[in-house]
Amino acid sequence: MSKTENSFVSGIKIVFTDRDFRTIFISLFIIGLSVGGFMPYLTVWATNTLHATSFQAGFLFVPMSIIGLIVSFYLASLSDKWGKRKPFIIWALLIGTISRVPLAFTHSYTIALILLAIGGFNAFSFFFALLNDFIVKKQESKSQAGTITGTVRMAFSQGYIFGPMLGALIIDHGGYTLLFLLSGLLSLATLGWVLFALKEDSMPQTSVHASSKAPAGIPSVLIAIFLAALFIFAGDSGRSMYLPLYITDTLKQSVSIVGILFTVTSVFELVFMPLGGYFSDKIGVKRFFIIGIACQVLYFILTSLHLPLSGLIVLQVFYAFILSATMGVGMVYAQSLSPRQIGLATTAYMTAIQTSAVVSSLAMGSLVSVIPLPSTFYILAVFSVISGVMFLFMKQKSAEEMS
Repeated sequence: MSKTENSFVSGIKIVFTDRDFRTIFISLFIIGLSVGGFMPYLTVWATNTLHATSFQAGFLFVPMSIIGLIVSFYLASLSDKWGKRKPFIIWALLIGTISRVPLAFTHSYTIALILLAIGGFNAFSFFFALLNDFIVKKQESKSQAGTITGTVRMAFSQGYIFGPMLGALIIDHGGYTLLFLLSGLLSLATLGWVLFALKEDSMPQTSVHASSKAPAGIPSVLIAIFLAALFIFAGDSGRSMYLPLYITDTLKQSVSIVGILFTVTSVFELVFMPLGGYFSDKIGVKRFFIIGIACQVLYFILTSLHLPLSGLIVLQVFYAFILSATMGVGMVYAQSLSPRQIGLATTAYMTAIQTSAVVSSLAMGSLVSVIPLPSTFYILAVFSVISGVMFLFMKQKSAEEMS
């Protein structure tokens, strides 16, 4: 085995042999199953069960995004000051269970709106802030931060591959009631796993000195991280919302083809997530991240060219590489921009995902009735350019610099 292969394999091996990394990996896999199982079917459920209009079905995501943004930022700030993540992870998982189970029995749009808004506070960003804490604590793994983060991020992708398939199977045999119950139980199972496997004495804590040095409030760099990430994920959300219409309306393909194309991306994520993390360790996190954004620009330009189905299949493989940079390495880069407030930096980056759908739907929705659907992907290319320029001029900092 070559030195390069050995370094890559050893980075992956750390995740599965170290108890703390392994705990986070398994937790994110179960969360991926839970979220992937119900989220793709939320608008269909609202339309069929709650008799919501198309606008009302889409609006379900708005309060969820807003609450998630406000609450997650506040609690992330607290976790940075306290130097602990476990209590916040526990509460987030408990709230996820409480908000999801009642959805199985409600027929009220208003109650569904409230429950989903409450569920906007999630454990996802806290897990990745904790992952960074462990990487910093375990000095021997710092040089493989990208590989470790990419491998752990792959766990969520694995869950998200099987989640929609599991969700479709459950809906066919038990309906939406069983779907939401199972999603809540998976959240509860993650909570039980965290309580059992994540020992309190193993939690890395920020020292009193380090906490006192952390800037008060939300500094401008974190706002910049959120806004720049918002443009990245607005592109990703636009792809998720309008690529299916491109396939069914423009190319006249079946809905099953949509599932196949998105599955292609998810499957190749399993390869590119850890591999992308490894290369970011070798050439630098910022450099690899900017390359990924440049590739995202290229992806949207190529998608806008009225490609046939075969061309789109190739592009979905290419997009898996892009996600390794934007979803995996991008988080490591965001954390390096504000190392004294890892929780806030991670939350700023990850909550952009929740609010990005609003931006992309407003931008593309206003154009789709005026110009051909494939051409609307140009606006997503512009979003990626804006994001790339913003991140390019942000300066990475070390914890030592800020002490």
